[in-house]
Amino acid sequence: MVRNILSTHLLIGVLFLLLMSILFLRSHIDAQTGITEAEKLITEGDYYAALLALEPLLISEEKSEAQEEALWLAHQLGEKVAEKIREVSGWMGPPQRTQEELTEKIRTLNKLGAGFSNSPFDALYYYYDAGFLQQLIDHYPKTPKRAVAEYHLIFRNGAFRDSLSSTLKALYAYIQKYEKTGQVQVYKAYLDIAHIHHGLWAVETFDDWDEGMPLSLDPEDDTKSAEAHKAEAEKYYLKYYLNPHGLPEDEGYERLKNEERFGGDYILGDGC
Repeated sequence: MVRNILSTHLLIGVLFLLLMSILFLRSHIDAQTGITEAEKLITEGDYYAALLALEPLLISEEKSEAQEEALWLAHQLGEKVAEKIREVSGWMGPPQRTQEELTEKIRTLNKLGAGFSNSPFDALYYYYDAGFLQQLIDHYPKTPKRAVAEYHLIFRNGAFRDSLSSTLKALYAYIQKYEKTGQVQVYKAYLDIAHIHHGLWAVETFDDWDEGMPLSLDPEDDTKSAEAHKAEAEKYYLKYYLNPHGLPEDEGYERLKNEERFGGDYILGDGC
């Protein structure tokens, strides 16, 4: 009798393990199906539908490699959706009916955590918040994409436009953290720093700057002279030019060396 009880318990255990394996395999297949479907829609240029295909993974409370992959793919698709919106709309936005449809689509994507927002300067939507990237590093702090995500998130919500001081601090902190990796985003951060200091040099040097409303550092942080800003810009331009990633040449360095009336547009506000 004891032997029969043990055999029954063993059989139940085997069946349980088999059921769990089936459920796991089914879940894995469903996850890969969502990513495969999204990739198919990407080849067709339907980025919105591709994002929707990832919905089960994006809203799942279960962490997995597939969800991590889906969040990264969703981020790339978010940028593509925003790019597509700008392509098909003028600065005043699309016609009213199309605008209503677009608003509904954006509302749907934001429920997934996209973080699209309206620009205060035109009728378009932008992926400033980069919500999928934030979710990626929140849920998967050791993701290999973390350094890429942190660079992009420096500029979330148009942060550059809000405060040059906070943006510069974030860029300096970023290169201090990742400089030894030599990855491409470090060199992009070098160029961002060079551009900001170049812009500050320009608006401090040329009093008649009238292309827009230049932004500035907070008074307590803006202690550098025009020449100091120039030196800092040159330093980071040179760091950028040493990049081994084939990044495009930038005209700023030569024009700064020649002290041309150029560079203020790097820090112009939009509301001029």
